Amino acid sequence: MKITGIDTFVVDAGWRPWQFVAVRTDQGLTGDGECSDGRMPYSVVGSAKEFETILLDRDPRPVEARYWDMYRMARQSPGGIAAKAIAGIELALWDIKAKALGVPVYELFGGPLRTRQRVYWSHCGSSRAGNHEIIGVPPLKTWDDITDLGREVVARGFTALKTNIVYPGEVARTYRGGFGGGEGTTDGTVDNATLDHIRTLIGTFRDAVGPNVDIALDLNFNFWVEAAKRICRALEDMRMMWVEVDMYEPDGLREVRESTRVTICSGENLFTSRDYRRYFEARAMDV
Repeated sequence: MKITGIDTFVVDAGWRPWQFVAVRTDQGLTGDGECSDGRMPYSVVGSAKEFETILLDRDPRPVEARYWDMYRMARQSPGGIAAKAIAGIELALWDIKAKALGVPVYELFGGPLRTRQRVYWSHCGSSRAGNHEIIGVPPLKTWDDITDLGREVVARGFTALKTNIVYPGEVARTYRGGFGGGEGTTDGTVDNATLDHIRTLIGTFRDAVGPNVDIALDLNFNFWVEAAKRICRALEDMRMMWVEVDMYEPDGLREVRESTRVTICSGENLFTSRDYRRYFEARAMDV
């Protein structure tokens, strides 16, 4: 079996794009993989096409060997866009291997550990802030709308939700200083008004969902160490499932973790065991 080509797709999902790759073979099998980046989609699929040059006419089934082909090609550009492109292609290669063997992909990794998986409502409120018309859901204009959303979480059978720092209003928004903005938005600090707003947001959700539905808050890359510590300490009486803190500094994240009783979650933006190892060795995160 040989690889004959790689096709890429940028799919309009309304308020953000999703990216996919399809690895074609000479035996008619196609493997599909996903490698999405909501802000730089064409860079990801462009990188995936770059890898096609070293994968054409190679056997897709030795997945580890093909991974190292791609890793070595991108060795001077580790992580980031290149790593996302590699991930999408690798997923597609596993898909091809499983199809060739006539088994689900999970059988290649020792079989399932469970047949049911708990899920939480991610971006709860965050997606509706500024995008409610695209999604076809009610806007978040007032705290009562946040309450109604919390009740919807329970009505739909979810046992947990994760939200970002949402500001209801005529034009609802989320806190986005870590991803862009004007003067002063790069400071990564938190003031008392923002702390009070976060407590009101989480408290409104807690009153709506009751004591047994878990609540998580995602701070993204919006805050530096001292601000993240203040936010976590402010939420210690809220029975948080976790607070998610993105930070490319394992010692700084460990400092956050050691400063609070709140469970600290992180790592969604790390690539390969080399990235994760620094955080694991620092005991920088709980989840």
